[in-house]
Amino acid sequence: MTSFLFVVALLLLVLFLGLPVAFALGSTSVLLILLYDLPMKIIGTTLFSSLDSFVLLAIPLFVLMSQILLDGRIGDDLFEVMNAWVRHLPGGLAIATILACAFFSAITGSGAATAATIGMVAYPAMTERGYEKRFTLGLLAAGGTLGILIPPSIPLILYGAVTEESVGKLFMAGVIPGLLLAGIFIVYAVIKSKRGGFVPLPRTTWSERLRITRKNLWGILLPFLIIGGIYSGAFTPTEAAAVGLVYSLVVTLFIYRTLSLRDIPKICLKSVGTCCMIALIIAGAILFGKVMTLLMIPQKLTEFIIASKFSPLMFILAMNLLMLVLGTILETVSIVLLTMPLVTPILHALSIDPIWYAIILTVNMTMALITPPVGMNLYVINGLREDISMSEVIQGVTPFILLMVLMLFLTVAFPGMSTWLPSVMK
Repeated sequence: MTSFLFVVALLLLVLFLGLPVAFALGSTSVLLILLYDLPMKIIGTTLFSSLDSFVLLAIPLFVLMSQILLDGRIGDDLFEVMNAWVRHLPGGLAIATILACAFFSAITGSGAATAATIGMVAYPAMTERGYEKRFTLGLLAAGGTLGILIPPSIPLILYGAVTEESVGKLFMAGVIPGLLLAGIFIVYAVIKSKRGGFVPLPRTTWSERLRITRKNLWGILLPFLIIGGIYSGAFTPTEAAAVGLVYSLVVTLFIYRTLSLRDIPKICLKSVGTCCMIALIIAGAILFGKVMTLLMIPQKLTEFIIASKFSPLMFILAMNLLMLVLGTILETVSIVLLTMPLVTPILHALSIDPIWYAIILTVNMTMALITPPVGMNLYVINGLREDISMSEVIQGVTPFILLMVLMLFLTVAFPGMSTWLPSVMK
């Protein structure tokens, strides 16, 4: 335990010095290699092998697809379709926003992309209809978090790469909890809208609904193509990302014509920046995990947990508290890669289903996306317009954080909600 505490203290010291997470992990690993006289050659071999993975190839493909759909304004179309079907209900615009977030989440796997895309079109629509500003901002930030729970999900891809669990099963495990969280948000939005006196829009005629749906059908079909293909076994998650990328290019370039060939280099450059950031964190985290393994820290930690007679539930509760703390200082990719090399052997020792734990972890990460000071979605929503202040965004997300705590409780209390669908997966 002494070695573990020393490593944690050293990493925290480097992080508080202000280094980016990737470089903090890398520099801490190098310091530990020097201090404990470990072979230097592991740096080169680990950095190379950390990114040499077919599973991880899905990440740049999903990131590029997400950027294409973002610039191609597919999110606008999804919001238009959802609004046409539910605008007459109490809180209709709020419901349409959550449904659009859920659909866009099932395409991109990114919380920030979902919040940005749907936020740009939903924020002016909701504020013009008199929705309270803070409620609208909180709804958009929280709705964006569905991007990492509803498959495909970049954090779940990373989880699968680190733990060697089936990414397809992890994706399926996120479907029911993701839809349930969206349902919880919708129920709250309806109650809030009724109390706030927000007047629903006039009901759209059936002919208009069908016209709008037909017009935007190609964008609506993409989530079913990706998730259906994975569930049916037609292709792997990585192949699904490639299929989705080609499909999104065809739709935006040739069907909707919201993009031209001249836009592609700019889109690729934007995607490269995001992918390089993720790749650096992956390389730094895997090197850090390799060093910890050589120092026997995961094994010693597992022995300590067993000797302390932790029950599986006690361990889950302790990890939830740790995740809540880490979520305030680190972003989701770093948390997954930093904790799982330590946690994986403990899960096996305590006979905890790794699929179930993956969803518990991801629900925690949804909270991390809207928890100050580093919640990514807070900054995305804050940057939508100049008249939006960070204090308004934080006040707006507070009720949604409480709803996510409820969701976390349900995920822990009912494991079958996460494990049933993967168990029947082909």
